[in-house]
Amino acid sequence: MATDGNKEVYPLRFSIVESEIRETWGWFMACLLTYVMDQTNLCIISDRHHGIQSYFDGTTRGYLQPPLTLHQYCLCHLVSNVNTNFNSVALKNLVWKVATTNQVRKFENTMDCIKNVNRAAYDYLKEIDQEKWTLVHDHGHRYGAMTTNLSECFNGVLKGARSLPITTMVKFTFYKGQVWCKYAYDKFEANQEKAKLYMVRRMSTQYHLYTVDTQSSLLNTGGGAHTHRVSLMDMTCMCGKWEANKIPCSHLIAVCAKHNHDATEYMDHFYHVKEWYHSYEPIFQPLKDRLEWLEPEERRTVMPNPRLI
Repeated sequence: MATDGNKEVYPLRFSIVESEIRETWGWFMACLLTYVMDQTNLCIISDRHHGIQSYFDGTTRGYLQPPLTLHQYCLCHLVSNVNTNFNSVALKNLVWKVATTNQVRKFENTMDCIKNVNRAAYDYLKEIDQEKWTLVHDHGHRYGAMTTNLSECFNGVLKGARSLPITTMVKFTFYKGQVWCKYAYDKFEANQEKAKLYMVRRMSTQYHLYTVDTQSSLLNTGGGAHTHRVSLMDMTCMCGKWEANKIPCSHLIAVCAKHNHDATEYMDHFYHVKEWYHSYEPIFQPLKDRLEWLEPEERRTVMPNPRLI
């Protein structure tokens, strides 16, 4: 995962491996630089996991060594390690402060404070290359990004996919990667949760016709306990939501889940991220100077409402 100019998630590459070891990290990095990007001056931020650490320490590939590629440490993981080893909230806060300051004077003063609070913690930090975890010694490679929090958040999104079959896992990751606009996919996910409680019956194989029974709702008066007719051939559902919103309703999703169809195939192309981008492709012409505006053929004087003056 990377970040864009708005400090938002920018997915680069996903890989499925057995475990995080030196060999798999080497394969991942080789694929990343071969198929995804060919630029140098990369800054890779990660925890100090033995697999990735041993790979960067032992690699002989010049393009993965400074100054072409730099491997920096995530501050959250470092602070967590300090807290685990020395169990001090005050010390943890000092480490965060010393790592994020951008002035040498403040860095040295805070390091002195850490030495006074806990000499062992000070020695622990001194053994770690300062260019890898402090902003003041980073020389601008991080662009101010000190943690892997955005990646960890996305890992949480993909957590449910780890036990799925490979093909399903790839599809899950692909559609979670914002192929669809956020509004549409939020609606889709909400409907997906509802669909888990429905009972589906196939009425006609030839015409792809199904009925979906919903359970009664204890929260909403009159909600649930209905039977809806879903036609994949006509692309209709009796609830009317699929036709109105062009987003798969919960009844359609239940049918797809029952018979191993991909419900996202019934999402209207309007909600595709590509369509969203295309909306902004036309050039927005700037306004001409007021003196160049065309004079209207008819002029009408509009007097302001005196009560609003």
